[in-house]
Amino acid sequence: MSNIFQSAIEVKNVLPQSKRFTMVGGCFDLIHVGHIHLLEYAASLEDLLVVAVLSDSYARKYKDSLRPIINQKQRAKMVASIRFVDFAYISDISPSNLETLHLLKPDSVVFGEEPSNTEKMEQRMKNIMIASPRTKIRFLPRYNEEEISTSYIINKIRTATIPE
Repeated sequence: MSNIFQSAIEVKNVLPQSKRFTMVGGCFDLIHVGHIHLLEYAASLEDLLVVAVLSDSYARKYKDSLRPIINQKQRAKMVASIRFVDFAYISDISPSNLETLHLLKPDSVVFGEEPSNTEKMEQRMKNIMIASPRTKIRFLPRYNEEEISTSYIINKIRTATIPE
């Protein structure tokens, strides 16, 4: 199993300086094929993949009060167990926060294409340009072979009828 850390500082202390790495972040609640699509792509870009698993309190700020379904410790353990992931850490702030970017200086970052939130994406891009100007920014189109998202799975479960 990959290593799980409690902060970006802990990750920085163990990252081999001779290796290039990609960073991604997310809630990773109810792991599904869309998450695997992202992690596999991100891992292919550099030598190592570092994943920021958003803490329960941080995820609630942008999801809703009922999310995440699975607690941060379990989500981090699941993400860390995926073969594409080299390091996972639990984060109380956005992985595109200026302090995190300045500390880790990833060689690449990957964002899922989310056309609905351009203001948020513009701020992320600005932070990268300021804190880690050599970082390559990649955008990955959503997995689209079928409709999939954690919200979709939750709604499907909520509306399912139990056969008699």
